Amino acid sequence: MSTTWKTSAFSKNSTPVELDEALLAEKVVILLQGKNVYGDPIYTYIQLTLRSLQLLRDKMRKTEDFMPAEYGEVLAAGRGEPTAELRSEMAVTHNMVDVPRPKTSNTPPTYAVPQPKLWDD
Repeated sequence: MSTTWKTSAFSKNSTPVELDEALLAEKVVILLQGKNVYGDPIYTYIQLTLRSLQLLRDKMRKTEDFMPAEYGEVLAAGRGEPTAELRSEMAVTHNMVDVPRPKTSNTPPTYAVPQPKLWDD
């Protein structure tokens, strides 16, 4: 069993771009959320370079195990969800924008309404 991680720092629909060396050295802070090997929800705020973010993205896409500290400096971590105070601190200190997770819906998808037959089909 492995730890699973997700972040809204990149998506499957991201457009690949070429980055110069100066930009790759820039540091960003992201929030990783996932589940540990016991199934507990966990989170980690990590500061890393864009180069490390690309490496982390590749690791996550392959669903390989990793430790966040291998890619940058762990600023805060814990079980469950980050507290409102911690989210606020990260927003102020690191200019983070809190992007809410999409809510899962238990309602079935809407389909087209069957149309009456016009002729004897």
